[in-house]
Amino acid sequence: MRYLELKQAAHQISKIAIGTTYFGTEIDDKLSLRMLDVFAELGGTTIDTARMYGQEYPGGPSASETIIGKWLRSNGMRENMALVTKGLHPTPQGESRFTHKALLVDIQRSQDELQTDYFDIWFLHRDDPSIPIQEIMEMIDPLVQSKTVGALGASNWSIERIAEANTYALDHGLSPFSISEIQWSLAESTPQRMGDETMVCMDDRSLQWYRDAQMPVLAFSSQGKGFFSKLIEHGIDGLSEKSRNRFLSQKNIARAERVKIISSEEQVSPAAVTVAYIVNESPSSVAIVGCSSVEQLKDSLSGADLVLDRNRLDFLLGR
Repeated sequence: MRYLELKQAAHQISKIAIGTTYFGTEIDDKLSLRMLDVFAELGGTTIDTARMYGQEYPGGPSASETIIGKWLRSNGMRENMALVTKGLHPTPQGESRFTHKALLVDIQRSQDELQTDYFDIWFLHRDDPSIPIQEIMEMIDPLVQSKTVGALGASNWSIERIAEANTYALDHGLSPFSISEIQWSLAESTPQRMGDETMVCMDDRSLQWYRDAQMPVLAFSSQGKGFFSKLIEHGIDGLSEKSRNRFLSQKNIARAERVKIISSEEQVSPAAVTVAYIVNESPSSVAIVGCSSVEQLKDSLSGADLVLDRNRLDFLLGR
């Protein structure tokens, strides 16, 4: 396992994070706990969750956070793990929750369910461009000053708003965003294709900005829902409807052929190559892997060992 240097966080950030969106719901408690065990055994330290993961109703408990809290309590692993959670997600109707009261509620409930007073990274789960950036940065800065949060992050924010936020924060002695979380994979997509206009997907212009800013990214859907693995093994007919809608394109089909070449040369799985793309890209970033079995998790974690230089990364991209 390799690790990300993020000085604001108290715990070591592994460059592969375990995604827990479906823990306690589609992935039952027993399997969720087992996957966390295996993740830690293989050197993983970064657990990514959110207030709204596994909520049966708005404002209700997070099944994901609850499972993680149970696991941390049962084995005393809190001091070994970097906890990442998110809050202030809009309501199901798309209404903004950017208020001080909602912030305090989300923080307190995450603390209760994760059974910790501290989060290594806390993300604003979506932006609300109608709210002046100064109001937002003034509102969340106390989280860092009170040592409730190590690093502040922006989840699904545009690079323009992140830049504006950090300029304001630095000019006014406030805590800036230290990290971003967006959809990023070797299998390219767009918010429209992902079916959620509030998402932000990596594109060439954004990647150049992140490189220039040297801002790390937590990449969700980093494996493109297994797009390359399934396409290489089963062909287009083996792809689910969701995978076709989100990732099927001539560019990604061509990339699949190059993933297959690297996979054969290195004697690793296509999933490992896909994860290794994020792990080795610039800026130094973290691949969030969402797996449905222990076997898939072990396979994905093997991508941490694969070192790809700039020439091979560009080869995968078709450059």
